[in-house]
Amino acid sequence: MADEPAERARLNNRFGGGIFRRRLRLVASPREVRAALEDTNHAMRIVLSHDGERVTGIESVMTRIPISTCPGAAMPLRAFVGSPLAPYPRRPSAAVNPRANCTHLHHLALLAIAHATRGGTRQYDVEVPDEYPDPVWSSIGRDGLVVHRWRTFEGKVLAPAEHAGQPLGPGFARWASECFDGDDLEAAFVFSNAYLVSFSRRFDIAAWTGEQPRDHRPMHGKCYSYLPEVMPHGRYFANTSRDTTAADTPLLIDLA
Repeated sequence: MADEPAERARLNNRFGGGIFRRRLRLVASPREVRAALEDTNHAMRIVLSHDGERVTGIESVMTRIPISTCPGAAMPLRAFVGSPLAPYPRRPSAAVNPRANCTHLHHLALLAIAHATRGGTRQYDVEVPDEYPDPVWSSIGRDGLVVHRWRTFEGKVLAPAEHAGQPLGPGFARWASECFDGDDLEAAFVFSNAYLVSFSRRFDIAAWTGEQPRDHRPMHGKCYSYLPEVMPHGRYFANTSRDTTAADTPLLIDLA
C-alpha cells in the first residue's frame, strides 16, 4: 500500500485524450536499404547493405531513445550479416533473437531485408488513440491507404467480428499468420509492434528520469537494455517523449 501514491504519480494524467503514432519508412537503392521509425518515444534508423542475395552490413543510428544503454544494441544487430534476402518471415523471431536486440532495430532489420527484394519506397503509419475510457479504432496505413483497422482495448481486438477476441501481444503471430499473408501480414506485424509501445502513453515517462531499467520489472529480459547484464549500466533519459496526437505531427521529415 505504501507504494501506491508513488505509482499513481507515474501515471499520465492526460491519458484519454491523445494518440500514439508511429511512422516507418523503407527506402531501397542498389545494394542498400535505409529503414527508419519515429513515434511518441523513439527515433531510430538503420542502413542495411547487401549484395543482391545476402546482408553484407548493417549500421544503426538512434537519435531519440528512452534508456542510455540502447545504442549498445548496434552490436547484436550485426548478427543479421549473412542472412539471405527474403520476404517478411512468417516467424519473425526465427532469424535473430529479438530479446538480445533492440526490439525496434530488430524489426526494422527484418523489414529492410524484405524491402531489399522489392525495391522502391514504402511507408507505414500506425495510429492508436488512447484506450480510455472506452475501446478505440486503431489502424495501420501503407503508402496512404488503410490496410488494417481494428477496434482495440487492453491488448485485444474487439472488431471486426472475424477477429474479435484475438490478442495483440502473445499469441498474435499465430492468428495473424493464419489470417494474412504477403504484404498484409507484414502490415499486421508492424501494427502489433507499434501497438505494444502505445501502452507507454499511460505513464509519465519523465517521472522515470535517472532511474535504472531494473526498477521496471515487467520489461526484464524483453530486449537489449533489459538484459540482466545490461540493466545495471542504464538510466532512463529525460524528455524523450513527444506528443503525437496531431495528425500532422512531423515524423521522419529528414528521410526522403
